[in-house]
Amino acid sequence: MLNIVTIFLLSTLWEYGLEAQISVLLGLGYSADFETSERLRFILTSSAFALLAMIIPGLLIGRLIRKMLAAEKNALRLADTDELTGVGNRRAFSARIAQLEAVGQPYFLTLLDINDFKSINDLNGHHQGDATLISLAGLLAEAAGPETHVFRIGGDEFAMTSGGGQPEEAVRTAATLRQRAAEIRTGPDTMLGLSVGVACSTCSGSSGVVRAADLAMYEAKRDKTLHLVHFSPDMEQRFLQREKLEHDVTEAIKSHTIVPFLQPIVSLQTGRITGFEILARWIPGPGKVIAPAVFIPVVEKLGLMDTLTVELLQAVVRITSGWPAGLHLSLNITPEQLLNPVLTDRLSGIMRQAALVQLELEVTEQNVMTISEEARRAIRALRDDGIGVVLDDFGTGYSNMSVLLGLGITRIKIDRSFISTVVSVSQQQKVVETLLALCQELKVTVTAEGIEDAITLEWLQKRRCDYGQGYLFSRPVPADRAAALLTTASVQACFTDKLISAP
Repeated sequence: MLNIVTIFLLSTLWEYGLEAQISVLLGLGYSADFETSERLRFILTSSAFALLAMIIPGLLIGRLIRKMLAAEKNALRLADTDELTGVGNRRAFSARIAQLEAVGQPYFLTLLDINDFKSINDLNGHHQGDATLISLAGLLAEAAGPETHVFRIGGDEFAMTSGGGQPEEAVRTAATLRQRAAEIRTGPDTMLGLSVGVACSTCSGSSGVVRAADLAMYEAKRDKTLHLVHFSPDMEQRFLQREKLEHDVTEAIKSHTIVPFLQPIVSLQTGRITGFEILARWIPGPGKVIAPAVFIPVVEKLGLMDTLTVELLQAVVRITSGWPAGLHLSLNITPEQLLNPVLTDRLSGIMRQAALVQLELEVTEQNVMTISEEARRAIRALRDDGIGVVLDDFGTGYSNMSVLLGLGITRIKIDRSFISTVVSVSQQQKVVETLLALCQELKVTVTAEGIEDAITLEWLQKRRCDYGQGYLFSRPVPADRAAALLTTASVQACFTDKLISAP
């Protein structure tokens, strides 16, 4: 308004005096015979143009400001939204947690993680992985109430915050979501599986609700029988213990305190040692031995199995120079290791330094069916390098003899769960008798694990079982003591002439 008044006054001053003075000063002609109406018209016209010059830019600037504010609001919304699924992202999740903590009212946090999401992408393509994430996000958003917020906080991890209530209610809600999620298809023949952790802000203690829910979800993923876990204070202690164990195992591999023990494999028809199985033992201090069941799962989780496998074989090969020709070393590996050419090439290189000792790799039966095509190629390549493959723990999985022969496996080890009761349980006798007869027909060599008494030995000998292994012959011994078993009569003392020569 002030600008309009200023322009009006200046226009009036110009028409009624200033124009004449400036014209004379500049030597320009000037006529004072203008009518007053012309002067007024000029003054009004100038003021009107000035007013328009202010209004129009103002309107344009206002429109621009409105667009900028709308764009900023949309940008803020997008900054808090997961682009793929449309639910909140990690930034929004952190803000929501901070908001809830500031209010101080109890709330529940539910974390949901897709099981084997990598396999969904690997087997069916990333488009299927994206479709799975979108479907799950839609399911969670649909189930969310007015006080529930849904977020995608990681590649395949979602979070839900909900108002306070009873823990049982939050767990029931999470269980319902798991059941409904199981209806989402992740491939031609597979459905979605979730691991879920639930925590309450008032029950998380010093852990904090986010860490508490994460610990609960970790527990659900670690124990495949649970799938859904509600946080309890003892989880923190168990997690710290597992964390310490992982650290100790890592240090044990670095310091070579996980060492090879050897257990003899014996011909049941001659009583002679034909080889040794390499078994890992952790020696944390003098007189202390930790069994592999404690640390091997940790080694696998840490991705250190290849390192440990190579170190164990190298340690044994170094002491085989004086051993008699024809002995076998038997080493357990995982199916994933069998399909790793870098590792198997490394093992082949080590065995080229082992003089006349040969290597056999033992793979557990339970996973062999899932790797049959790739396994066939891997086993053929190993055989070309002089390395055999043995199917360990036979009878605990689902493979059949035709599959084994198709894979090129001609040696199996019958699991100790069959051998330990073969004399006392008639059903076990029939299973083992049938298996031995079939293997003899197909020229598949059999090793019986878990022979612990002379009666079991005699029963197996009479049925022409090829090889045996167990405490009857020897417990696993440190690698440097294995050579002594080759020169003593302790193993053959388990046999009698009558049993060895039995038909």
